[in-house]
Amino acid sequence: MRGASWIAAILVVLIGSAVGIAGGTFLAVWLPTMRATHTTFCDFLTGPFGGERYVRIMMIGEDDTAKKNKNGNGLSDTLVIMALDTKTRDIRAISIPRDTRVEIPNHGTCKINSAHVYGGPELTRQVVKDLLGVPIEYYIKTNTHGLRGLVELVGGVYIKIDKDMHYVDHHGGLFIDLKAGPEKQLLNGKQAEGFVRFRHDLYGDSGYDIVNGKKIPAGRIARQQIFMRALANRILSLPTRRERARVLETAYDRQYIVSDLNLKDWDGLSDFFKDIRPEKIEMAVLPGRPEMVGSGSYWLPDTKDIPEVVAQNLLFRDPNPKVEVLNGSGIVGAAKKIADQLTQAGFEVTRTDNAPKSDYHQSQIITRKGKTEPVMRIAALIGCNEIVEDGAPNKSADVTVIVGRN
Repeated sequence: MRGASWIAAILVVLIGSAVGIAGGTFLAVWLPTMRATHTTFCDFLTGPFGGERYVRIMMIGEDDTAKKNKNGNGLSDTLVIMALDTKTRDIRAISIPRDTRVEIPNHGTCKINSAHVYGGPELTRQVVKDLLGVPIEYYIKTNTHGLRGLVELVGGVYIKIDKDMHYVDHHGGLFIDLKAGPEKQLLNGKQAEGFVRFRHDLYGDSGYDIVNGKKIPAGRIARQQIFMRALANRILSLPTRRERARVLETAYDRQYIVSDLNLKDWDGLSDFFKDIRPEKIEMAVLPGRPEMVGSGSYWLPDTKDIPEVVAQNLLFRDPNPKVEVLNGSGIVGAAKKIADQLTQAGFEVTRTDNAPKSDYHQSQIITRKGKTEPVMRIAALIGCNEIVEDGAPNKSADVTVIVGRN
């Protein structure tokens, strides 16, 4: 995804700073920023995000064209809407291609990346809201300058360069000159930017290489993942919690990251991310297709399919999973009783059978779709507290309920 490295930078800073902010240290570190982030005493009483369960955050990666515009706004090179379920700690997102064709108030039909030029994050938020039909509560923005600055804050990142990378774009101000070597190299901010933005090889943005007979992800997206781990490791290697938390504070003060999140929200977001692995974030691309309109190349949104993707990725309205119920209690009819209960609640029970063993004391739910809202509803319905996430495929069911003696 074009520009996704900037969003990755925000995520790894949140993950790294979460370790620093945990343990009751955030007040001492963050009080100096309270005025700038408009935090009030009431915010501490209501908790982060105003106590709301579902929160949507617009993440903007701005390009380097801001200096050419009088209002200081550049194009939004990357636009991702991230949704949080603060109860299940689930994270989902929709990536909106920068060339998406939309109506921008007072500016007519344009590419969505122009909304940021005309009116910054607020106009962009309005256009996204009109496009998706859901409110966007907050935004976080960074740019190429911010990416470089984040790397410099931690003294560079260690990355192994597996091939020479050379590319010059005078118009875009991008100069890449990296040489391959057997050991990890300490890259400064500008070199790290070149590493994550390089796309002029056989693999482009994404592709696969064959190593020992296996397909291995290659290309820019794979390098972005390497960069994420490298930056996270540098943040986590800082010796104290306070120093790790200072990374986010300094990034905010220097406007490497710009946001309307307040102090309590930032703390809640960092706490939310402390146990999250970036690769677990479910991300969809806005439904649509590329097409030429006149002399312009656009991404034309599919208005028919957008509501379904929005419902699942931003509103957490998952379709009910297929369920199998296995009797692990040894009590005759226990599985059928639970199966009937789930069927009456609207779930599709595809199979009722005995479990491999019959000595389960506690009931158990095994989910292959994560701890989604329907899965949590099943747990509440049958009074089960033990939920196990399993990525192994199962053709007959998305969820397995093992009925125990309890």
